[in-house]
Amino acid sequence: MQTISYFILNELLWSFIGNFLYAIGHPLPLMPAVCFRMDGLIGRLLRTEQQRAIYFIVIVILLFNCCLGFLSTFLYRYVTLAFSSWIARFHRAWGYMYFIVGHLIISLIVALLFHMWHLPVDRYPKEDLPENTENLFCYHPEGIELTIVGAFFFLTFGGGTFLIALFAGLSYRELMLKRKLMEKKTLLMQKEILKNLIIITATAVFLGGLPLAVVVFYFYNGKLPLARNITSASMMISLNFGTFYAIVILIRFKYYRKAVVDMARSVFRRVCNVFTGTSSNAVFSHVSNVKY
Repeated sequence: MQTISYFILNELLWSFIGNFLYAIGHPLPLMPAVCFRMDGLIGRLLRTEQQRAIYFIVIVILLFNCCLGFLSTFLYRYVTLAFSSWIARFHRAWGYMYFIVGHLIISLIVALLFHMWHLPVDRYPKEDLPENTENLFCYHPEGIELTIVGAFFFLTFGGGTFLIALFAGLSYRELMLKRKLMEKKTLLMQKEILKNLIIITATAVFLGGLPLAVVVFYFYNGKLPLARNITSASMMISLNFGTFYAIVILIRFKYYRKAVVDMARSVFRRVCNVFTGTSSNAVFSHVSNVKY
């Protein structure tokens, strides 16, 4: 359970950083143009179009790495169940190294694809651009660049969802095959962990993956009615699902829920002690200054 906690923490960290950067940057889609306006606080600091495009690439990289984190969790769950004796021969550091390399590879691919897709504002078709081009950055509205990026999105998220379902099914199969070798308590605990992982991941796919598919669809069909509003809402849901995901984790895993409650109680007690101590000191100071 401790190792699974690291994987869940990995997912939450990618999601949290992505949510934070999106909140302070707030890249606003401007359909029918395949452009974004950096409408948040960070827009004042990013002076050039290239800087804004790089900032957006970082957000997308975090999103893809969060998805890879979900896949890594189920891959680890299956491998430890199916090949436990073989895995025991290797040092844990090798496992971490493999996952780090995976995150680096997906990050490089996303960075290269979005750099290729980027189109300077002064070269974008003028008829689709808004009158105010301040804080804008744009991408190719058509052509091979859009096709490659769109295909990469759908293949990555579709393939990732399929592999997650596959490893979840294989993990359950391994539990059933080895149920006679496990104690009843251990088997029930493993089933509960797997069920909770499936529930929280399904929540992430529904709140994070489906809205993202809508965004990619409107990149191809930016001139449809309400394209800008639908894309903005879908991006906001997809890049802010981390809050709902964290709530579902606390609901499903009682150990995490207990840890958060204990931490909140500890903070509350410290705050109360500070105020109580301050009040008491003030009273004693007042009494000591009274002249009889």
